[in-house]
Amino acid sequence: MKKNKYLQKLINKLVDLSLKEDRIIEGQVTKSIKILKSLPQAQAIDALSEYLRQLKRKEREHTLYIETAIPLTPEQIKKMKKIVEKKVKITKVLVNSNTGILGGFKIRIGDEIWDDSISGRIEKVKEVIQG
Repeated sequence: MKKNKYLQKLINKLVDLSLKEDRIIEGQVTKSIKILKSLPQAQAIDALSEYLRQLKRKEREHTLYIETAIPLTPEQIKKMKKIVEKKVKITKVLVNSNTGILGGFKIRIGDEIWDDSISGRIEKVKEVIQG
């Protein structure tokens, strides 16, 4: 999106209003979209794209993605969430089973990834051997 300071401030304000305690408020998102759709068409398209991009980024920052080789119990998921919440507030947890990681787990929040999987360890050893 081209740098239009007024439009960028409007989008930032609408994103902030669309979140409460890091959770997306659907009613406010609907209002924000109506406001952005009322802009001239070219601006509206850019503004809506930027608004949705920022909203998704904010959501990812508070979503815990857990990938394991075997399914986790609800208690294990709860424990992992509790540990991670010491660093960042979690509003959503997504769990995926992937036998390709062989064992252990991978955790992702936003752009941060913690890989404690067997396949990840093998990959690190492989990198060391290959120099």
